[in-house]
Amino acid sequence: MLKRFVLVSTLIGVSVLMLTGCSKKEDASAQNKAKSVTLTVMGNSEDIARPYMKTAFMNYEEKTGNKLDLQGIPSDNFEQVMLTKFITGDTADILMHFGGHSLTAYNPDENFVDFSDAAWVSDIMDYVKAQTVYNGKVIGLPHWEASISGTLYNTEIFDRLGLEIPSTQDEFMALCETIKQAGITPIFLAFKDSWPLLYQFPMDTMFEDKDVLNKLNSNQILYKDVEGFEEMVKWYKTVADKGYLGKSFTTNSWDYSLDALGSEEYAMMLGWDTWLYTDLAQKYPEVADKFGLMPAFVGTPREGTFEGPNVSLLIANKKSEKVDQAIEMVHFFAQPENYNIAFDGVRTAPVFKGQTTNMATPQFTAAQDLIAKVGRPSITWAQVIGFTQVDGPKNIQDYVLGNKTLEECIDALDEDRIKLAKAQQIPGF
Repeated sequence: MLKRFVLVSTLIGVSVLMLTGCSKKEDASAQNKAKSVTLTVMGNSEDIARPYMKTAFMNYEEKTGNKLDLQGIPSDNFEQVMLTKFITGDTADILMHFGGHSLTAYNPDENFVDFSDAAWVSDIMDYVKAQTVYNGKVIGLPHWEASISGTLYNTEIFDRLGLEIPSTQDEFMALCETIKQAGITPIFLAFKDSWPLLYQFPMDTMFEDKDVLNKLNSNQILYKDVEGFEEMVKWYKTVADKGYLGKSFTTNSWDYSLDALGSEEYAMMLGWDTWLYTDLAQKYPEVADKFGLMPAFVGTPREGTFEGPNVSLLIANKKSEKVDQAIEMVHFFAQPENYNIAFDGVRTAPVFKGQTTNMATPQFTAAQDLIAKVGRPSITWAQVIGFTQVDGPKNIQDYVLGNKTLEECIDALDEDRIKLAKAQQIPGF
């Protein structure tokens, strides 16, 4: 009888505990729902739509109960719209933006949260960390793909024509001529959109001597004084005049890049390895693996160059009324269990030391010896005060089209750079 009483009492107790537990969970859920907020995230519309960012955003909403208002701005006027919104106070709780001096106009010291003491800073890979720092402070979380850039080339076209990876600028030009004679356009360049000219690719070698970079950034010298800069600008007109960009290159847009490479109408394109899988493979899954990666031969240096990973940051707006929640969101994205969900199966080198679910691209794996030989550089262009990837190339477009001489083009590049530096109130300009 006693045993039966104890059993009944135990069952009742367990039931009460279960009901209490459910009640507590329901109460916690209700409290979380009541405390949920909507945070605005503003960035380039293409960046916000990256598959791994979509996964990360969805994971955040599901786990926290918060909502995200994703505000994408088209790339063709991204910087102008972002700055206008920022100046007028119509800005977001979280900004997505690449690092370096391009952030100067936003006055990071005044407007962005300093994450230097965050625990996750030590988790960032060394080859990425420099891009998170502005004026000695970590101003954003690098939640992005770690790509390696150079020339993407169609291996089947190369094999069919008996071509080998060139080792010098001269060999690259000879290779382009062979491809052209075979009836294939050697290089796809999204000339119409300006930014895909990617004139920053050779800058790591131009500014390998930090004294040269410091003199440029203190307005003691100009682009025309930098060794290799003129050769880089001349390269664009040379490949256009020789027909290596095709007859209709002036109307080629970035939107057409997928079809251009997917149709095998073009043999090569300046780009980054992860693009083959984040973009090309989404439309042409059977084509991405046909491409290899070799150095970018953009006039200089002689043996070509690779560009290291360029990562976008999640930046918390210090002036936001929801700054505490914005900070919590950044910390959420920095947790290994969360970023490993976002990058599960994504073709990229790791941004974080605890990143385990990503996969290196086969292009990067195959090119490792060549990358080591040429040297894997940092992203020097982000350290050039006044550099602009959107407006700067428009001067190169004018030069290629005959609207500016070589000297006028380089002078205009300097004028635009200095104008932006002055607008940002950089000392010495």
